[in-house]
Amino acid sequence: MTPFSTGADPSSLALQKRRFAVGRKAVNNPRQIRSKACGCKLCLAKYPGDRPKQKDCSGQWQARYYTPQGERRSKNWPTEKEAVAFLERTRTALRDRTWLDPKRGEITLCAWHELWWPKQTGEDATLDRDERMWRNHVAPHFGSWRLVELSYLEIQGWVNELHDGNGGPLAASSVVKAFQILDRMLTAAKLDRRIPFNPAEGVKLPKVKKKHPEDRRPPTYAQLWRIRACLPEYHHALQIVAQETGLRWGELAGLRACNVDLEGRRIHVREVLTEVRGKIRRKVYPKSDAGLRTVPLTGLAYRVLRDHMEVEKPSTRRSAPTDGLCEGELVFHGRNRRGRDGQPRRAPLRRSAFRRLWIRAIEAAGIARKTVKTWMEEEKDPETGRMRKAEKSRTEWWPEFHDQRDAYASKLHARGVPEVVTQEILGHERAGEVTWLYTHAAADYAGQVLAALNDGKPGQKRLKLTA
Repeated sequence: MTPFSTGADPSSLALQKRRFAVGRKAVNNPRQIRSKACGCKLCLAKYPGDRPKQKDCSGQWQARYYTPQGERRSKNWPTEKEAVAFLERTRTALRDRTWLDPKRGEITLCAWHELWWPKQTGEDATLDRDERMWRNHVAPHFGSWRLVELSYLEIQGWVNELHDGNGGPLAASSVVKAFQILDRMLTAAKLDRRIPFNPAEGVKLPKVKKKHPEDRRPPTYAQLWRIRACLPEYHHALQIVAQETGLRWGELAGLRACNVDLEGRRIHVREVLTEVRGKIRRKVYPKSDAGLRTVPLTGLAYRVLRDHMEVEKPSTRRSAPTDGLCEGELVFHGRNRRGRDGQPRRAPLRRSAFRRLWIRAIEAAGIARKTVKTWMEEEKDPETGRMRKAEKSRTEWWPEFHDQRDAYASKLHARGVPEVVTQEILGHERAGEVTWLYTHAAADYAGQVLAALNDGKPGQKRLKLTA
């Protein structure tokens, strides 16, 4: 039985008739809008006045259409031809489901960020970095811009201004991070059908400048001994284990007694501590899946770690990350402090607090290299409320605590340890990264060439050609 047969439900018949009638075009679409400035017969009838009479109407033509949500929209055009062409384009886009609502792209980038940011997921440290890049670099420049106003040239100019090579505040690697936030936001706006394309596509990013070999070279173990002599005594064990195992800062700060095998002389890296916005948290896995590994202990690291644990006596209980920090299980910690109850309490290591001690130590050891970068940046004057140019600066130090990891990797390379094994010990996912980061750092190419040229002198090694 067909829906239009005699036995059909009257209500369903009316509904289907309305559905078939939706596709019909209005005979007066586009229609001409009556104008108070026009002197034709119809306009004078609607808006009487002493205007000169004219034969043809000069009013605008209004094109009407419905959005996919059923909302009625209209747009005026000077001529009927333009209005008809607009209607044809709009109807085609609606049928092909490629139509974009112009109103959805009128919001500012700050308003779009409020909608986009809560949907982002990832590691806490990564989200914190992205939020700082947005707050410090993207929002001050583009926050008040509407999505439809952003253009390729404006974004390219902003990227160029950020780079420290042009007097900006950021190094090339940081410029890339700041740009990625804006690019991801615009890509999401495109997928959300707010803008027809991403204006950030094709923007040229600055290249990372290669450092001089002397700047890439990690500190020697003799220099590390001098640094340790200037550190507080309660951090000596931490520094020795760092240079003898190549563990990252978060892996050392999160090391628990249950993961230290003194009999087998091994450390099992199973979790780390992360510090985000001043709050320390436990993370089940290290930096990557490759970070989940076992690191051997040298004789020096074994003796220092054994003596340190005999004095500190950390708990060997194995707690779950959901149980909290459980500071009593940590092998390394800050200075013991007394809590509100008057009892001594262990505090986890904080990177910012240790960094201050580290900078003092490398300066006292006489091996610190200090680099100060300055740039001009606009800021709001708190007194007048006007924008002004202010000089900003950033200080970079060598060596950093992380450079001990590079020194350990270079030591493994010098001892002939295969790159695949070095990759596993360091917790890298790609052996090529190990080669690029570390092996060139300790290679004394000038010394090898000098040894070959000084052939015949006693005590000089000859350069051999190998396949």
